[in-house]
This record gives sequence, structure tokens and C-alpha cells, in this order.
Amino acid sequence: MITFDPFPVLETKNLILRRMEHRDIHDVLEMRKDSRMHEYTDTRPDETPEETKAYIEKMNNGIDENKWIIWAIEHRQSKKVIGSISIWNINLEEGSGELGYGINPEYQGRGFMKEALLEVIDFGFDKMKLTALDAYTEENNMKSNKLLESCKFTEIDRVDDQGYYSNRVYHMVVYRLENTNQVDNRI
Repeated sequence: MITFDPFPVLETKNLILRRMEHRDIHDVLEMRKDSRMHEYTDTRPDETPEETKAYIEKMNNGIDENKWIIWAIEHRQSKKVIGSISIWNINLEEGSGELGYGINPEYQGRGFMKEALLEVIDFGFDKMKLTALDAYTEENNMKSNKLLESCKFTEIDRVDDQGYYSNRVYHMVVYRLENTNQVDNRI
């Protein structure tokens, strides 16, 4: 069983990856209410601070119950939460987990998500001892596809996902990154 207590704070050159807190409501709401954040996902924008507060509480409860781990991505220079990144759908028997991530569109294209992603990959492989990380991204989300490919993920499958909130079918590309150190140790 994996526990996330104490919560692992991760630091990079430009970012601090830390637990979401109530003081982050304004920054997280700003990101989650932006329609561009929902273009390729079957999610709905937050409309009120109360919805964002409930989201933060749900994410933190999942951490406390060891269901997933999600970090707020804080930009060191501005001290602003600019995104989030998670490992969820953790399957310890298979040694796998799934990545989820999003970044405020105002901060996209600056390399911050790649910086966060590489740090979380290291955490998943080195600390959680996972053998593989998967990521699902909509086929038309070219920025996300390129990000994963630049981090050495390879396409392993394609699946269609019927939207829950929308009547849309999402054509998802499934990417995987194998932990070669863990795989080699199991042979």
C-alpha cells in the first residue's frame, strides 16, 4: 500500500509541486473556469468558488484515502498556482498508474508542464516503484501529444470514450512510458 503522508513536495527550477490548499481557490478557479481547459476533455468549467473548493476537497480526500496523488503546480516566480498534475488509477499489482495534467492556458508553451511531468515521472518510478505510467489524450490535442512524445512516451492504443457531460465521442490516444529499471529488475 502506498501512502502519501507526509505529502511529497517536489521542486524544480521554476516550479513547486505541492498539495492543493484552500488559499489556492482563486488560482484554481481561474484555471478551471477557462473554457480552453475543457476543449479536449469531458469536464465542465467551475462557475463559483464553492465548486472549486469542493473540487480541492475531493482531490485532498482522495490523497488521504491513498486513491491518487495530485499536486498543485505553483510557479516559483509569481507564487501562483498555474496547473495540476496527478497519478491516479494506481494499480499496485500491475505496478501502473495513469497521469492527468492541466495548465492554465496563459502559462502554456513555456515548458512548465514538461518540467512538472518529468519530475512526477521520476517520483512515480523512483518513489512509488511503478513499472509503467499511462496517459490518455484526445487525438486532436496536439500540444499534449507532442509533450508526451517528447518525454519518451509511446502510443500503445486508441480508444473511443463517450462523454458523460456531453454527447461527444472523444478519440483518445493511449500513451505509455515503461520504467526500464523496474522492468529489468523483474526479469
